[in-house]
Amino acid sequence: MSDPFEGRPFPRAMLIGAAILIGFSIALAAFVRMTGIGKSEMTLTEPAASRLLRFAKQDHGKTLVYAVTENNALIDVLDSGEDGFIVHVLHLLSRQRIQRNLPEDAPYLISLRADGRLILEDPLTGEKIDPRAFGPDHVAAVNKLFTAPARPTPPASAD
Repeated sequence: MSDPFEGRPFPRAMLIGAAILIGFSIALAAFVRMTGIGKSEMTLTEPAASRLLRFAKQDHGKTLVYAVTENNALIDVLDSGEDGFIVHVLHLLSRQRIQRNLPEDAPYLISLRADGRLILEDPLTGEKIDPRAFGPDHVAAVNKLFTAPARPTPPASAD
């Protein structure tokens, strides 16, 4: 089989056009970064309600979720398989704390904003995550933690 394009150079006009497009994209990104014009930011309304939560990793992929109150009531047990979104987000937030030498066991904040939006926040790093960006199932997962009542503490495992 012979190559039908053998001996035929790539069209020069296409290469020049691609170089111009790439250069324009880089210049536009630099312009937006330096001036802020065209930059989109998440504007948040004031919190209407909030809940501080502390997470404790356990063996076998389980994470215990405690409401930070007088008695630090257990509100949920997350499984890395079923509750993967929350566990993954916590891992990312925790990693930022480690990189900044901040305490890993400090509580996180879930706030219900005046516009009805739930935001998962790390008060130590200032990081804010809007679960709407990840779809309705993930909003429901964060809402479950926000509204979950206290539950009995699970028995200590024997292994």
